[in-house]
Amino acid sequence: MPGMNRDLSLIIKVVTSCLTAAFLIFFISALSGEDLLKNHGTIRDLERISADIAAELNSGIERRVRQLGEAPQKNPYRRFYSAELAKEIHEVSYLTEKQKIMFDMYSVRDFEAKSKRLVAYSEKSDLQGLMNELDIVKRELKNSANLIDNRRDKLIRQRTAYLVLFFILWVAVYFYYGRGLIRA
Repeated sequence: MPGMNRDLSLIIKVVTSCLTAAFLIFFISALSGEDLLKNHGTIRDLERISADIAAELNSGIERRVRQLGEAPQKNPYRRFYSAELAKEIHEVSYLTEKQKIMFDMYSVRDFEAKSKRLVAYSEKSDLQGLMNELDIVKRELKNSANLIDNRRDKLIRQRTAYLVLFFILWVAVYFYYGRGLIRA
């Protein structure tokens, strides 16, 4: 019976010290203004958007342009082709807008100006202007991918630091409970 009592006491110390360390971590993070659960969800969202951007940069944009086929020379068909190309460019540029929304950098006026430029190019059937816009969108996607990677890396470093602090506190609290508060 005394061996079982000592084992039960050890389990209680481990569980109590773990819960105390977890409470301290959440208390410290709350004092520093960080929400650990929200940060974890943000990391997942950033990884998802980063994967979408990488897919578009790797082969998605070229696939979209290839699906449209060759640019026709006659005007009614050329205008339709231009409108479809503008639609594809707009859909791709929405990924950068999602990144801007997540980082609280979204500007309605900037998005509206970009949309108006695309519409103007498609109405004029200006394929060269649309291809220039596509190049701009590609650069914006690369920039967004870099910003997302930097933010994700920062949040992962922060999460890792809190995990290390948790284990240090867990060990410290365990030894405190082992020596002081709870005696076997």
